[in-house]
Amino acid sequence: MPKVVGHPPSVTWPRGFRAAGVACGIKPSGKPDLALIVADELCTAAGVFTTNRFPGEPVKVTRKHLERTGGRARAIVCNSGISNVATGRAGFENAAAMCRMVAGHVGCLPEEVLVASTGVIGPALPMEKIERGIGEAFAKLDRGEAADEACARAIMTTDTVPKHATAAVGDGGAAVGGIAKGAGMIAPNMATMLGFLTTDAPLSGQALGGALRAAAGATFNRLSIDSDTSTSDAVLVLAGGRGESADRGAVEAALGEVSGALCDQLAWDGEGVTRLIRLEVAGAADEGEAGRVARSVIDSPLVKCAVHGGDPNWGRLVMAIGKSGAAVEPSAVSIAVGRGGAAVGMLERGEPVALGDEQRAALDAAMGGDEVWLTIDLGRGSWSGVWTGVDLSKGYVSINADYTT
Repeated sequence: MPKVVGHPPSVTWPRGFRAAGVACGIKPSGKPDLALIVADELCTAAGVFTTNRFPGEPVKVTRKHLERTGGRARAIVCNSGISNVATGRAGFENAAAMCRMVAGHVGCLPEEVLVASTGVIGPALPMEKIERGIGEAFAKLDRGEAADEACARAIMTTDTVPKHATAAVGDGGAAVGGIAKGAGMIAPNMATMLGFLTTDAPLSGQALGGALRAAAGATFNRLSIDSDTSTSDAVLVLAGGRGESADRGAVEAALGEVSGALCDQLAWDGEGVTRLIRLEVAGAADEGEAGRVARSVIDSPLVKCAVHGGDPNWGRLVMAIGKSGAAVEPSAVSIAVGRGGAAVGMLERGEPVALGDEQRAALDAAMGGDEVWLTIDLGRGSWSGVWTGVDLSKGYVSINADYTT
């Protein structure tokens, strides 16, 4: 199976950031499980968070800190192995304590530290181990590829590879770098995993928040591994301002480029994945309508299984479109498999398409590739967009059946 694998540098490529990753003993395997990103100066900060109504305690603390500071932060700390979800008041206090510990080393306010956790839901964090780990991580803070790699590995759970991406802002006077983790419990509904982005572009808090939301809306929000929206998901960005001035559009484009690259890496490293699904929904009345249809199709276990088996069963697409809740008109809908001139039409404005031998061969080839492109034209408007999903394999079932054991 091909994988889109990122390589360092990432979060320390923009000027003014250091990073580290260490093993503090949360994971029984002894693998890295605590990551730290620290800015040289106070940054503009923004975040987008899970829509799950049972958010993790770190999500609550980070939201609160961003509100209190008006979108300012100096550091991000993240542990992996335990998600600190459904842990009650003690869990909230532990998340806040992680911020105080980092602040003590960095020399900033606790509210200027953002916190995240990922892993098994339910257990309490081993705070003595975390405190030692934060001290060790602070001592190892550095810039460059080794630091970025260590940081990215320390946030992994069922991931098999770390995820890195970078992009220049505009003509290169500033940059964006990012790392992400996620291989399961990922659905196209913000947020979809953990992502930490840095930039040296000078941008106000309002502009940075808007740019992040726009970039996430076109990338992270359109990724689905298994239709489950995690309790811990967050994408955080720090803007240090040491680079050259850039307008919001240029920063948004660079954030989108990094986010898109990370999404592809997340998809290829999805649990049990053997094929990607690229789903284009065209002819929609608006983005909301396209999103409803796309989520219904790309989350469907039957569609995922058909893609896994290379089965061109477009009836499953019809089913998923019809159950989406969108006000579609069956007689206006068209469906094709493949991309561009190689696409094979299966349904044309509500009527099945008769296929000859040559078209069937092309269809088999399109369904057998590493990336399976599906196009749905709703025939209702001019809005279009692309979503990314994955197949559903026996490997996914095995991984999640044995997750805590």
